[in-house]
Amino acid sequence: MPNAEQVRSSQQNLDSAFVDRIDAVQSILKVLARSTGMRIALVAEVTSDSWTARAVLDEAGFGLQPGDQLELQSTY
Repeated sequence: MPNAEQVRSSQQNLDSAFVDRIDAVQSILKVLARSTGMRIALVAEVTSDSWTARAVLDEAGFGLQPGDQLELQSTY
């Protein structure tokens, strides 16, 4: 039987996969990347100590994928 952390992780992966597959989200990320001159754009879920990528356009080759998590202190 899965523990609470495994259930939470599975739900987060499903959330990321769902958001990333919405065509409009990918279109918006492309517009944002082009209009800002950045080669990366994303939708993220942010908490007080981390953020989780939900949809990603990574033309910079950072390797960021939907579901990836980073500590808030390591980002800007």
